[in-house]
Amino acid sequence: MKVLKTLAWIIGIILFIAIVLIFFAPTTMHVERSVEINAPATIVWNDIVKFEKFNGWNTWKQMDSTARFTITGEDGSIGAVDSWKGSKVGEGKLQHLAMDPYKSVTQKLTFITPFASESDVFFRLSEAAGKTKVTWGFDTHYDRPQNVMTLFMKGALEKDFDQGLNNLKSMAEAEVRGPNAPNGIDVTVKEMNFPATTYAAVRKTIPMNRITDYYRANLRTIYNAATAANLQPGVPCGIFFSWDRKLQTTDMAAAIPVPEGSRPAPGYEIITLPAAQAAYADYIGPYSKIANAHVAIKNFITDKGRTIVPPTIEMYVTDPGKEKDSSKWLTKVIYFMK
Repeated sequence: MKVLKTLAWIIGIILFIAIVLIFFAPTTMHVERSVEINAPATIVWNDIVKFEKFNGWNTWKQMDSTARFTITGEDGSIGAVDSWKGSKVGEGKLQHLAMDPYKSVTQKLTFITPFASESDVFFRLSEAAGKTKVTWGFDTHYDRPQNVMTLFMKGALEKDFDQGLNNLKSMAEAEVRGPNAPNGIDVTVKEMNFPATTYAAVRKTIPMNRITDYYRANLRTIYNAATAANLQPGVPCGIFFSWDRKLQTTDMAAAIPVPEGSRPAPGYEIITLPAAQAAYADYIGPYSKIANAHVAIKNFITDKGRTIVPPTIEMYVTDPGKEKDSSKWLTKVIYFMK
């Protein structure tokens, strides 16, 4: 009888504690962690919004080797979804809802298993003196009695966020290091006297995330038309006259050098760039990391007290159709300056 009374008291105390926790534990949870990264926002932004890159540094993928991740939509753009399913991390998805380029990202996190829930996720970026502060935040709501989980989950999530941001820091900083650095890119910058050059081109203002499609749709057409006109076309280029980061658009031309004095014809217009002082870098590697070259050239020009003069040129020296290994692709990036 005494044993039963003791057991009853124990059960009663447990129930009392459970009731107290259910009614006094918060029904909302906010997690927010920050890190300062020695890299410009242009580099860090890409590592955050591209799910292919995000999956390389977030801790959740690393804790479950069985997890399978699938990216749908245009990776790095609003509406893109990163879905996963694994034995440890369960099943869920993360979707981009809104973006303010190089400043903020808003996402919706949905868990399907082991329990259904939705949470709001955000990233905030602020750049100063070549460094970028990144804040990663998470907000969610739990009905009672599930709200008890907030007492145990917050500390674990803060630890995961800290580890993930440190991984992001390592990734982004490696991407802006010089030659021979782990995962670094050789972005040695030099000066040049850019000669006056004539291009057969198709110029248009397009969304930034459609640049590759624009090249694909126009460069071959321009090349064939210029060849038919006996113009001996040269190395294909992208000429960027302006970037509207708010609207995420660029005024650009898909272009191919042709002889001086060439005339416009069906399929292309003629653009002539005058001789000018310029800084350039011979970037070797996949196009996804070409921002390294742009950042290095901008810093080079700024350090010399010079001013950048549009447009900017990317010369695609290596033909991806002939060289499949993107680590061997050569792109010459040229900035005019005064």
